[in-house]
Amino acid sequence: MNDLYFYPGTNTHVNIMGIQDKALLKTYTANQFGLAMLKIQKNPPLINSAFDFLTVHKMLFDNVFYWAGKIRTVNMTTSEFILADGMVQFADFDSIEEELNQVDLKYKDYPWRFVTKSEFISHLAEFIVDLWLIHPLREGNTRTLIVFMDLFVRKFGYHIDLEGFNLASNDLRNAFVWGAIGEFLNIKTIFNRIVVKNS
Repeated sequence: MNDLYFYPGTNTHVNIMGIQDKALLKTYTANQFGLAMLKIQKNPPLINSAFDFLTVHKMLFDNVFYWAGKIRTVNMTTSEFILADGMVQFADFDSIEEELNQVDLKYKDYPWRFVTKSEFISHLAEFIVDLWLIHPLREGNTRTLIVFMDLFVRKFGYHIDLEGFNLASNDLRNAFVWGAIGEFLNIKTIFNRIVVKNS
């Protein structure tokens, strides 16, 4: 089946600039992402719901993809080396809105502000993996998730240590994959390193 998010016969996502070379699109996207991050830092959006994930994606990729911030309309799987090339199945596109609602219901009453850092990290790991498994957008989910997480933890007196994140970023996707099969040790270890309580 043809994936309308790609230019025919390529592995390059359809984009606003019409770039059909994947390397050039990667460079353009990185530049636009950096500019968008500057705007977000100056005027950060409030994170009150799992649906704000879509808002953050739109802010980050609005100058790259026509469909920035819009729920994908195709199903997605990914083959993961650490699972011996086993597949991770993301949410069916027809159920994404309902699954985001379920995430909100699952975490809305959790007392984030009043728990220990260990408890905060434990629930944050589950919350972020839940969102990663939904994978609401066709591209840019993991990058959006990190920005979303930073904005989320700032509400409760924490921030993401960018230096620590740079050290951990190569391992983070693998940690999401482990979390997807219920193994949270890796992601909690990384989060303990990069999620810092404000002094």
